[in-house]
Amino acid sequence: MKPEYVEPFKRIYPTKNELLNAWADWFESKGEEWDLFTLTVVFKAGGKIPRPDRWEAAYKNQVLLKIRRVLERNEKNYEFAIPFNDFCYYEFDEASLFRKTGLRKPHHIHALIPIRKASTYRFWSVDDQGLQNRLIKDLHSIKTVGSILVEPIKKDGIRDWIGYCVKGKII
Repeated sequence: MKPEYVEPFKRIYPTKNELLNAWADWFESKGEEWDLFTLTVVFKAGGKIPRPDRWEAAYKNQVLLKIRRVLERNEKNYEFAIPFNDFCYYEFDEASLFRKTGLRKPHHIHALIPIRKASTYRFWSVDDQGLQNRLIKDLHSIKTVGSILVEPIKKDGIRDWIGYCVKGKII
């Protein structure tokens, strides 16, 4: 058989860089409809055993629920409040090389959250350059959440954030 016929079948799955570029291109293509925000949630957990299922469930069922409640008043529309909520990655026992304080490496999740442009004002305060005060109170009322960092992402920063979220992970 000729090599040019066999070549497409040698590599069935895309490489990590191809996936990251595809994610970034897709998020950039939705720029007219969505405002993108980075989200890092640090959990209060004392255990050394990583349990990603537990913390991902807490993120999706508690943190995102609070955000959905702010974005949509009608409970029937909660599932449509955030257009895409599956871009989240759990980390434990990983820290920045530049971090010099302490050895504590908490359970945390990095995520990219798209918010429809029509609903952004309910989520993000342009005057304060931060989350709406009511949402901050709601998120800090979750007992397992230690801290939350939310920032808007610029169009040229999408690829960097996606690369940071999936650093060293199998996707």
